[in-house]
Amino acid sequence: MAKIKLIPKYYVYNCDNCDILCKKPKQYYYVAKKRNQTLFFCSQQCKSNYYHNISKKNLLQDNCGYCDKSITISPSEKRKSISGKSFCSQSCAASYNNKLKRKSRRSKIEKKFYNLLVKEFPQLKILANDKTMLDGLEVDIAIPSLKLAIEWNGIVHFKPIYGKTKLNKIQNKDSEKLKIASNKNINLIVITDLVSNDKILKKAFNNVKKIINDLL
Repeated sequence: MAKIKLIPKYYVYNCDNCDILCKKPKQYYYVAKKRNQTLFFCSQQCKSNYYHNISKKNLLQDNCGYCDKSITISPSEKRKSISGKSFCSQSCAASYNNKLKRKSRRSKIEKKFYNLLVKEFPQLKILANDKTMLDGLEVDIAIPSLKLAIEWNGIVHFKPIYGKTKLNKIQNKDSEKLKIASNKNINLIVITDLVSNDKILKKAFNNVKKIINDLL
């Protein structure tokens, strides 16, 4: 911290950035607070350079939360991240958030069903929200080794909860999935769920478990 000498109408001190001896009128000296210290600078440029160098020393090495590319980030940017992850670009941040939103759309009962399958068949690779099996169209659960796909269709697939236009769009996509599955000799199981209770879950799990055991 600079040593200050006060003379009438002036401050005399060494700049905390470049160490140049300064003599500044009281109303024109450059000062900044750093924790419990007061810092003095010979110019606004020196003040900016000081904080730039401080922030540069504190830069962190991290990896992009989406593409895993190595990046450099400041502690303040890291703290601002709601997800706790850092990103190399706005594009990667948007892709990560979209992926997160897709995951969050899964219903609780669908997640329970998926977890039951994974626990029952640990030897199988069981994928959630897969887009590779049906040419880019997403299926809720896919088991590639068995050429088996599973759709857990809730009430929005059958009733206009979000309007008739949305329902038509959903049902058209459902029909397209069935067509693609048939053309690729993929067994697509569609589970109809209008009430989402444990009875539906148990029945669906037992039926699918039998199908999988028959295919193994």
